[in-house]
Amino acid sequence: MKSIPPRHLRARATQHDPIGRWFVRQDTHQPESPVPLRRPGRSTVGMSSRTIQLPAPAPFELRLCLFGHGWIALPPHRFDEATQTFTTVLRLGERAVDATLRQAGPDALTLRLDDDLTAFHAVCRKAPSLRWAAKRGAGRLLRSATVFEDLMKLLFTTNTTWAGTEAMTRNLVASCTATAPSGARAFPSPQQCLRDAAFYRDVVRAGYRADAAHRLAEGFVSGRLTDEQFLRPQPAAELWDRITNLHGFGPYAAGQAMRLLGHYEELALDSWCRAQFAKRDGKKKPPADSTIAKRYAKYAPFQGLAMWLDLTAPWHGE
Repeated sequence: MKSIPPRHLRARATQHDPIGRWFVRQDTHQPESPVPLRRPGRSTVGMSSRTIQLPAPAPFELRLCLFGHGWIALPPHRFDEATQTFTTVLRLGERAVDATLRQAGPDALTLRLDDDLTAFHAVCRKAPSLRWAAKRGAGRLLRSATVFEDLMKLLFTTNTTWAGTEAMTRNLVASCTATAPSGARAFPSPQQCLRDAAFYRDVVRAGYRADAAHRLAEGFVSGRLTDEQFLRPQPAAELWDRITNLHGFGPYAAGQAMRLLGHYEELALDSWCRAQFAKRDGKKKPPADSTIAKRYAKYAPFQGLAMWLDLTAPWHGE
């Protein structure tokens, strides 16, 4: 995909109420409790729509950002390859609304449009394996509309296959929230997710993660946890302690959360990363974690981001 001229993103949605820098569609007859899921693509004739442009840094590629990691494959996100259209569902209070974007993206928070990666790209230009990242503006990883959503999805990635992550996310979304005009569902709010551990075991099929999922929702509902606590500027060590104090968040999940929150020091190594290193090195076993850390130490404070782009370069045709 080429960089987007003229350095703007086009966002098509409905209604006149902005969420951040979006304008989205709202169904005024939307029920506040879950109803049977209807097939996406339901007619939205009669809904008002509005198109806006969002300024984007140059270079910027929407698809590169969306497919930087696995969130694009999880509800409520969808991407149509034929039309290069990204669609998702957001919440306005208790109502679900659709947002549709073509050669465009969600708001600055979700697509990280405000992140300054100048220093990272300067380092990449000096590394043959990462020059492509500087040339194409890579490094912005798709983030969810809320920190709560990112953290819950990260819980569902621990000690499981990607199919397991997809199933748990799909089960939660299908069970806890209402549909948007298209028939798709938004990711549920903390209040909607405040179910007991048995719900997460039996309905979401989250296994041992059930208690952690319940505690996470309870923390956000009670106000003990807030998005602001994680998003505000703070030293990396302070944010690391905040995340690792969450039940169920070890070094891998915490490192991934740090990366989504704009701190890139942690490698967040998992079995997939280690397998890629073994494959690249032509070995049966991966190198020690300490050896991997030494390889990327020169990219500080972007070690984790440099490693991730290095391993996922084939995803982007590099």
